[in-house]
Amino acid sequence: MARRTRTSTLSVVLALAAACLLAQLALTPLSAAFISPRAEQKNVEVPAVLGALAALGTSLPAQASYNWNGPLTGSEICSTKPIVWLIYPLCDPVFLVSPIYLFPITLIVFGSLITVLNLLIPATQPDEDLR
Repeated sequence: MARRTRTSTLSVVLALAAACLLAQLALTPLSAAFISPRAEQKNVEVPAVLGALAALGTSLPAQASYNWNGPLTGSEICSTKPIVWLIYPLCDPVFLVSPIYLFPITLIVFGSLITVLNLLIPATQPDEDLR
């Protein structure tokens, strides 16, 4: 008898799941099943233009005051393509404004400063008793 109870319980659960699936399919329109309809958009260009102008406006001060040369400006190594991508800030210092070049330089400088400070100041060393 226990086997019959399990079979009838399983068939009731499967019938309930099938009924829920059919109700879901019947109540949901096919066009809105996966993709919601597009809303009317008005004046979408204005915020896009303002965002582009704001992004360009941040680089204008660096370009306007650009009258200095790097230590390697005009040298042959600044025209050799594979290596110049690594040393662009030495050839043209305006690249120091770019986060692509500034972040690694900042990471190296601060990383080395913190390492030297940790080695020189004994208070920053881990306590031997806590190991």
